[in-house]
Amino acid sequence: MLKACFLLARTPGRIPDGGLSVDHEQCAACDFDGSEYGPAQLLEAIRNLGPQWKRLLLDAGDDLRRRPAPATWSALEYAAHSRDITALHVFGVEQALTIDEPKFPEIAGNELVDSAAAMYASQDPGVVGIELEDQTLKLADLAQASGAASWSRGITFGSSRREVRLLLEHALHDSHHHLVDVNNGLAVLRSGPH
Repeated sequence: MLKACFLLARTPGRIPDGGLSVDHEQCAACDFDGSEYGPAQLLEAIRNLGPQWKRLLLDAGDDLRRRPAPATWSALEYAAHSRDITALHVFGVEQALTIDEPKFPEIAGNELVDSAAAMYASQDPGVVGIELEDQTLKLADLAQASGAASWSRGITFGSSRREVRLLLEHALHDSHHHLVDVNNGLAVLRSGPH
């Protein structure tokens, strides 16, 4: 089973152009810091994920489906995973913005990732890129249409409540982290014979 190893620290901070005190997602492994994004910057960064992934998938060339190590996903597998994670965040944000404090059972994350991952390597990279871009645009459009003032609305999975703002940061962070993973993996593949 392949999982991202996130070194997360939720720390209180201020939204740069919003002024509200909120928790932010941070990751030392990929240098992500959600507190660096004001509302407009956060949405712009989410919208830019699709083109970044599409470009990376094209640039991967013959290494697109190759794993740099047996326990590390290929560029295509990471892209398909990022598409699915972004789609889950679209669902969560939409529910949080349209239902008053919705509650759902805990998501069986490991089992969900395992079952979806079995098909990632065989998918069409062009389709994955388009679908990933579509999901990032849906996510940003939902959040923009509601306005940053509504980003304190929340959704609960099991006993864990997350505000829309943190869901947006996590969606950006997850995809950003995997872009770093893919670039590192491609560097390994291109550094010599394997």
